[in-house]
Amino acid sequence: MKRTILLITILVAAAPLFLSYGQNAKAEELIHEGVELHDEGKFKEAIDKYNEALTLDPKSVQAIYELSLSYLALQDYQNASKYSTQVVNSGNKQLSPGAYAVKSEALAGMNKVDEAIALLQEGLIKNGDGFVLHYNLALNYYKKGDNDKTLEHVKRSIDLDKSHSGAFLLNAYALNDSGLWVQSILSFQMFLLLEPDSKRSKGAFEEMLNIMRIKTDEAPVQRSFIQQQMMRNKPDTIAQADKIPPLSIEEGLNRNFVYHAITSTLDSLKNSSEEKDDFILFKTVNKEIMNVLTRESKGAKEGVFWTFYIPFFSHIADSEYYDTFCRYISVSYFPESLEWWQQNPGEAIDFVIWFEKGDEE
Repeated sequence: MKRTILLITILVAAAPLFLSYGQNAKAEELIHEGVELHDEGKFKEAIDKYNEALTLDPKSVQAIYELSLSYLALQDYQNASKYSTQVVNSGNKQLSPGAYAVKSEALAGMNKVDEAIALLQEGLIKNGDGFVLHYNLALNYYKKGDNDKTLEHVKRSIDLDKSHSGAFLLNAYALNDSGLWVQSILSFQMFLLLEPDSKRSKGAFEEMLNIMRIKTDEAPVQRSFIQQQMMRNKPDTIAQADKIPPLSIEEGLNRNFVYHAITSTLDSLKNSSEEKDDFILFKTVNKEIMNVLTRESKGAKEGVFWTFYIPFFSHIADSEYYDTFCRYISVSYFPESLEWWQQNPGEAIDFVIWFEKGDEE
């Protein structure tokens, strides 16, 4: 009898724990459903799921953080700031950097860019070096038109995470706006390798063609990346194919050599009896650019442009996969490149495997 009473007492005492566990599990399930809705662009429905989760687990920092993201996607900057602040104040080390980034974007959305920058600098002090904080600092400095600070922070973000396509895209735009157009071409190609077929890929590829002086029949598209929190209302920053870029020696590179390679190659192609389409122009000009850069990289050279970008793309240019590479990064721009990929799945897979694993057997 005493044993039965003891068992009942234990079960009664444990009941709140079992209930709490069940509620937390249901809350996590609702958060997961909300994330899926958010990824589908159903932000209001996602918010409903997160609020349901919070009724079961009011202390769920994850639900609060996801709320801030969905409100940011809706451009409800007040609520995005409100909920991201709660995450920042929670002391959650895992979610804190992301919450600082969300709040900074909310502040920037309310035209408080200086406050956003100060907040992100605070985030670096409290959380240490982190990709997302440097990347968002670069975004906000770009909005202010401070290219030096933009490049400082975007380069640091790339050092911390070379798998994030957006950082290479921002780097490409900032480099070009700073007159470092050759470096910009390679950063665009790194972005396109990581993200070849998104909406912003087409705009990026077209701007790269303009930098390479390959004229297109279409009117220049708006920078889709600027639409991602970077509106500057400066259409004159878009590269113009008929404008001579800076040709002086910069970062150890004689840009006049690259410019001459581009113009002479284009003249030769356009004066040939056989008509060349824009893809052939791109593929041929790009190869000549890499030939010059490979030649110029000989000897003692310092800096990531010489030690990372040029060896990386030179290796691709000299490989049997160069044509495939050109099709791959142009898939969003040239319909025939997309068609090629659809018709040559074996070669496409071989390139992806080679790109991921290198020359190992």
